[in-house]
Amino acid sequence: MESGLKALWVLSAVLLVSNWQHWTYGKRVPQVPCYFVFGDSLFDNGNNNYLDKSAKVNYLPYGIDFDTGASGRCSNGLNIADTIADQLGFDSYITDFGVGGCTNFLDGVNYGSNGAGILDYTGSLAVITDHMPLITKTLYYSGELFTMNAQLFNHNITVSRIAKILGSEEVARKYLSQCIYVSDMGHNDYLNNYFLDGYNSSQLYTPEEFAQLLIETYETQLEKLYCSGARKIAVFGLIRVGCMPHNIQNHPDDVGASSSCVEKFNSDVQIFNDKLPTLLHKLNEKHADAVFTYINSYEIDSDDQTNKGFTHTRQSCCEVASGSVPCTSLSVPCSNRSDYVYWDGAHFTEAKAWAFGKRAYKSLSQKDAHPYDISELAKLKLDDSDAYNINHAQL
Repeated sequence: MESGLKALWVLSAVLLVSNWQHWTYGKRVPQVPCYFVFGDSLFDNGNNNYLDKSAKVNYLPYGIDFDTGASGRCSNGLNIADTIADQLGFDSYITDFGVGGCTNFLDGVNYGSNGAGILDYTGSLAVITDHMPLITKTLYYSGELFTMNAQLFNHNITVSRIAKILGSEEVARKYLSQCIYVSDMGHNDYLNNYFLDGYNSSQLYTPEEFAQLLIETYETQLEKLYCSGARKIAVFGLIRVGCMPHNIQNHPDDVGASSSCVEKFNSDVQIFNDKLPTLLHKLNEKHADAVFTYINSYEIDSDDQTNKGFTHTRQSCCEVASGSVPCTSLSVPCSNRSDYVYWDGAHFTEAKAWAFGKRAYKSLSQKDAHPYDISELAKLKLDDSDAYNINHAQL
């Protein structure tokens, strides 16, 4: 009891100092003390810049509307993770983990990695096109990525550092239990694995079997995230990958007349999406001191939802080499970027990221998020009285 009261006192002091610093410098006080991001290229804020052989976008025209230029985000400006951070009240960008050199990790860390997946071998072979002007050769490379397992490993390093700064694991545990965690994983397990020539996954597994493999692997990973101290976790489903310009261009014979998307791709990822809420319900039943909530990305990313108001919903804003995804280096993008859903062959513009992020943060219908949207998740007061014992028993 005495150690618990001491931990609460230390935590209260830490939060008071943090709030005072925000007030002193005229900044907003965030709704939660920290925000941790796990994900792929939709959420990556520059982690792949630190890797030698990974897919990276640290060149113009990427970042043309970002205040520091090309940052490694697959966008002209902010991505979805950034818009959620802003809505949570963070005035500064959440730092990337990179190779572990970040120092301002008390506000949270972004571990997202372009090309990463739930499965470790996703992205180990990926097709990329050299983006330099006048060079259009396509090659295979052995991927160097921060997979979901690698991101969890990096997060454990962060947790250890936070415990050291705050003085004990118990204080760190209480601090981390108040933070928001988001995970956006699975796109590349389809795009850079199951759907990709060079992998035999589609021969080994039916779409149903592959989705189940992903769910079972993801369950283990989300359990690890819980064991590291996460208690408020928003898990994003998969978007309509069949509507990406890259996939439409590469599979014209499979494009549906009504949707103008590759229906097979959309139906396959929906099998995974249909299983994900059941997994999260199972985790909620198992861990009474935590909340795993589902963000219905497939529903949010639809023509009658967040695509409303956009003039171009199936075309890339930047110049993309035939059959490729990334923008051609130093090419001139479209000027009316707010009219486009897609920035390059697979990733959203900042305008679409904002439309999407607003719905994930504050749902407009019960279909958007369940049981809570992110704004509601941030306000939850969870009973963590038994979390310490559960945490250590499972570690």
